[in-house]
Amino acid sequence: MDYQEALSKAIKIQSELAPFCERVEIAGSIRRQKPTDIKDVELVVIPKLKTITDMFNAPSGVESQLEAALRFGLMSNWRAASVKWGERYKQIIFPDATKLDLFIVTAETWGYQFAIRTGPADYSHWLVTPRRNGGAMPSYLHVKDARVWHGEKALDTSTEETFFDVLDISPVPHPSERVAGWK
Repeated sequence: MDYQEALSKAIKIQSELAPFCERVEIAGSIRRQKPTDIKDVELVVIPKLKTITDMFNAPSGVESQLEAALRFGLMSNWRAASVKWGERYKQIIFPDATKLDLFIVTAETWGYQFAIRTGPADYSHWLVTPRRNGGAMPSYLHVKDARVWHGEKALDTSTEETFFDVLDISPVPHPSERVAGWK
């Protein structure tokens, strides 16, 4: 796909998912404004959660409104097929062969996930590689469970800006300018 076609598809899907999400943003090559040869639509989402109650109206769990909407409406409306259906990642193929990658994150992991899901892949790898190995991640930090940690303390990476602050990269590079080694 070229950029305009991919962006149009992404915006349409984004608007259909928005009622079921706290936040949904376009990532990947579309966000980087790659002009041609876009292989997929990548969206990073924080689903809205609904508390489930038992027969006595006591809380018994949490349900993702996004998951419910996909299972009981959107997938059949789209006439799409799921290829991968995990809790944190879903891959969906539309009848026109458009591939949708959904990265399901939390508010705490948003900034980290949005940055690495924007890519490109070599840039994302560079961001999380320790500086002692040629990457951007300060060597005293590490990534676990999509969070950046200093020892036993999870750092704030709830926005892309706070993630880049942790890496001491300022200003935050525009997605179209992201290449490994850039600082």
